[in-house]
Amino acid sequence: MDHETNDFILIPAKGGGALVRRSEIAGGRPNGAEGGIVYLKSGPSVYTTASIPQIAGYLEAEVAHVREG
Repeated sequence: MDHETNDFILIPAKGGGALVRRSEIAGGRPNGAEGGIVYLKSGPSVYTTASIPQIAGYLEAEVAHVREG
C-alpha cells in the first residue's frame, strides 16, 4: 500500500495543483520567475508555481555539485 501512495505527487499550480505519478515525470525546467514546467512521459506539461529546486526536493532527487577549477 505504501508504494501506491508514494507513487503520486501533488505539484503546486494555480487553482490547486496537479496530481501526477512520479514515474510519469520525464523532466522539467524553470519558467521565469513564476515557477517551472514539468514534462510528463504521457505528453502534457504541468505549469507549476514551484521552483525546480522545490520539485527536486519533492522527488528526493540528488543534487549534482559542480567542481570549480
